[in-house]
Amino acid sequence: MFTPAVLRFGAALMGLSLSAAVQSQVLSRLPALGLQRDAVTVSGLSSGAYMAGQFQVAYSASLSGAAVLAGGPYGCSRGSVSAAMFNCSCPADQNFLLSALTAMGAGCQVFNPDVYLAFSEKAVKGNASAIDGTFHLKNHRIWLFSGGQDHVVDAQLVKAAEKFYQRLGVPAAQVHHEANPEAGHGFPSPLATQACSLTHTPFLTQCNVDAAGELLKWLYPSTPAMQAGTAEAGALKQFNQATYDDPTVFSSLDSTGWAYVPKACEQPGARCRLHVAFHGCEQGQNFVQDGKKFGLQFVKDAGYNRWAEAGRIVVLYPQVKPSDKGNFFSPYQFNPKGCWDFWGYTEKFAALNPGAPNFARQSAPQMKAVKAMMDDLLKGAQ
Repeated sequence: MFTPAVLRFGAALMGLSLSAAVQSQVLSRLPALGLQRDAVTVSGLSSGAYMAGQFQVAYSASLSGAAVLAGGPYGCSRGSVSAAMFNCSCPADQNFLLSALTAMGAGCQVFNPDVYLAFSEKAVKGNASAIDGTFHLKNHRIWLFSGGQDHVVDAQLVKAAEKFYQRLGVPAAQVHHEANPEAGHGFPSPLATQACSLTHTPFLTQCNVDAAGELLKWLYPSTPAMQAGTAEAGALKQFNQATYDDPTVFSSLDSTGWAYVPKACEQPGARCRLHVAFHGCEQGQNFVQDGKKFGLQFVKDAGYNRWAEAGRIVVLYPQVKPSDKGNFFSPYQFNPKGCWDFWGYTEKFAALNPGAPNFARQSAPQMKAVKAMMDDLLKGAQ
């Protein structure tokens, strides 16, 4: 007998031809699973960490926590691509232009955490009417990760994020900062084979840390004994992201995204939780390097799915694709590595309003789209 959740999956496939559905199994939109509205969390690596943090601040009333791995605080870049690349991160593979600027003394520079804190407080104030009230953050749980060998996002930036949360009233007992002195720039996963200290593709590292498991256990303290299960191939669902994208604006969102839905969460009344995982730069499914697409390495090997299966957690994996339009001096649509927007490439003249960056508002195209995906999965919640 078909359950209501199974029927919802079937309805999501309606509108596609039978042959297309059989060949690709791409859901036309995400199903209504009745997930818990008070147990929605986010996480991300690098640009995904910045996205997780800014999404959390913008939609703080709809979330209960966030994990920031190798990322700085809200509004760090002030809408400037140069600040994003030289002050909020430092490209791992600097090209000729960046190397030349570095040689001229205009290269990467990490500030004291208090400097970043001032930038963030200004951005929060400037965007106050376009984001949820930051008082909601006092009830959130925060998990942070920094690497001592990470020269892309310096540990000082993660420290700045920690101070930012403290300034907004998040109690110290609700913040965990995992500082690994051996770690380079990457997402620690037991499924990875790359050495912990290395910083290069696929940015999935073996650091004897199961980051996905640790952050999920921290963000969901009601199940402290949560154990990793076995990820099921059939639980990974591809869906049409274009359904949630605004075709009249540039967003750099890919045409499809992914969601891991444990079988138990398809059952009516399951009351599963929702976690959104943002990939980093060069980790989107359609990022191409050396003629090969990155594919589902982050979706499958970051390690979330094993914990989702056992912990009754649906994991949403939105996807960004690279854009070769624009350039360093004209950053609109400049996203060659498929990063999430934390410097304003989805808007023209972003740097003209550094105190109220649109990319960090609820109205930003990527923010709106991910929130709409999330809302679909939450439909039917009691």
